[in-house]
Amino acid sequence: MPQVGTRLRILHLRCPADVDPQVYRLLLGLVAEVTPVVQALPPSALVADVSGSLRYFDRDPSGLARIIRTRALARNGLDVKIGIVATWALAAMASNESGPGGIRNVGAHPRGHRSVPVPRPVGELYGIGPAQAHTPTAFGAHHRHPRHPPGIDRPAHPRRPHRTPPPRTSQGHRPPRRRPHPPPLPYSTSAQRRFTIDTLDPTAVRAVLLSLAVELGDRLRNRQQAARTVTLTVTLGGHSQITRSHRLESGPSAHTDDLRQTLYDLYADCGSQRARIRAVTGG
Repeated sequence: MPQVGTRLRILHLRCPADVDPQVYRLLLGLVAEVTPVVQALPPSALVADVSGSLRYFDRDPSGLARIIRTRALARNGLDVKIGIVATWALAAMASNESGPGGIRNVGAHPRGHRSVPVPRPVGELYGIGPAQAHTPTAFGAHHRHPRHPPGIDRPAHPRRPHRTPPPRTSQGHRPPRRRPHPPPLPYSTSAQRRFTIDTLDPTAVRAVLLSLAVELGDRLRNRQQAARTVTLTVTLGGHSQITRSHRLESGPSAHTDDLRQTLYDLYADCGSQRARIRAVTGG
């Protein structure tokens, strides 16, 4: 594994601006197959830290980026641009100008950031808009060289200040590098089944309740979670709804049988056996 590649562990993925929200969610799940440290940047970008995946997959960051890009194209037909750098901001810049194959690893060159055309306009920095870019440009810092430390810019006029002070915390220390923060696991989950035609058949309803129990159980076990309370909502033909909830007496559980039996009991408690059922939702 190349030594220079192991230092670059931040992947910034950029989708087309008009990406479908459902496809974007599928991409989040796809990247989570490679690394659990994924942070969504909706509506069309995300950032991932692959530090813990290099040894597991026995690949460098460029190799992991190729895996993600290939799977996105094969599964969802999604053309993803990926930038690879050691910092979040530069990775976002790299993904905006990806190289051949849709991937730019700015550290692949022996001189590191020299692989990116320099100098770069200050406004291209991630999170810098026209208003924020006005402050450094007022000091004559119209461009930033990627090899300079954060906050140091190359002035356009020799009589202007040669550097702007780097950002510091209240204790006088530079803030730590920004890291991706995956969202916490949700506190609830739900699934729904809709009938093509409103049904009176209790056997058909029990079949979809079993399907809900299987899906919810698989989802909870994959998240290493357990359900404390089960809720069932029955939507009738006239769009009215009946909702029942039950706290599991035996304690939190992710077993399919526990969820199935609880959903069966909740459906019986709804008293809608003689009503036309349009949909059922379990959670």
